[in-house]
Amino acid sequence: MKTIKNIIFDLGGVILNLNVPKAIAELETIGITDIVNKTGHHYEYSFFYDFEIGKISEDEYLEALFNLSNETPSYEQIRTAWNAMILDIPKERIAYIESLRSKYNVYLLSNTNAIHQKKFLDEYEAANGSKFNDLFKKAYYSHEVGIRKPDENIFSFVLNDSKLNAEESIFIDDSIDNIKAAESLGIQTFYIKDYNLLSGFATQIL
Repeated sequence: MKTIKNIIFDLGGVILNLNVPKAIAELETIGITDIVNKTGHHYEYSFFYDFEIGKISEDEYLEALFNLSNETPSYEQIRTAWNAMILDIPKERIAYIESLRSKYNVYLLSNTNAIHQKKFLDEYEAANGSKFNDLFKKAYYSHEVGIRKPDENIFSFVLNDSKLNAEESIFIDDSIDNIKAAESLGIQTFYIKDYNLLSGFATQIL
């Protein structure tokens, strides 16, 4: 393994605790059902992914969800239900990332959307008195970049934008598809399972 200089973290499932079934259940209470396919890993409608790459606005996204409902929920009800999957960021994960910054260039690369981003950024600042993005040399969000993982182009974008050497960089994610995409560009990887960030990555890689 080549010397690591750059660490690129995924967000949900690695740093941020998520509960996707909770959001799906909350959406069902306001008449929005069957939004994931039979595997439970992909959304049935393209507008979910369009929102993640900033192709549609927040209002357009909320309208698309409203049109799926057999009731008449308000946009605020839809937003609240959609945000139900966003949980907490444990203090020990924050401290661990902070401890890495003296030795490594630390980055974030997340598939997310404007609604979820506002929720976790606001909640982090309220809880910690600092800005979440300040944990990283730079934070890359799919809806701001216009590309989402596992598209290889988003990894190329990060490497080029921050002038990183792929072989000196390691990408940490809980999606095997995203891991494989990063590896195809020569980026070192670590596959997170069950939020084992501290016990897994910390002890086996660094």
